Amino acid sequence: MKYLIMCKSLTNAQRASLLLERRGLSAAVVKAPQSLRANGCGYALSLYRRLPEAVEILKNGNLLTGRIYIRMEDGSYREAASDDLSR
Repeated sequence: MKYLIMCKSLTNAQRASLLLERRGLSAAVVKAPQSLRANGCGYALSLYRRLPEAVEILKNGNLLTGRIYIRMEDGSYREAASDDLSR
C-alpha cells in the first residue's frame, strides 16, 4: 500500500525524508497529485510501509505538517484515519 504524507514545503519534505532515512525508513520526496494540492505546497513523502512508525518519528521531530493519504487500489486517495496510524 502506498502512503503520502503531505508537507508544507519542499524543504520540509526534504528534512522529513532525511529524518526518516536516519531512523531506517525509506521515504521519497515526490510531487503530490494535483487533486491533493488544494492547500498550497505540492510536495509529499511517499512510503510503502511502516506508516505508524513514520508518523511517530515525524511528530517527535516536529516535521509532521500535513495530512496523510492512502492510495486505494483504484488509484484514488483517501485521508488516513486514526486506525491507519496505530501500531
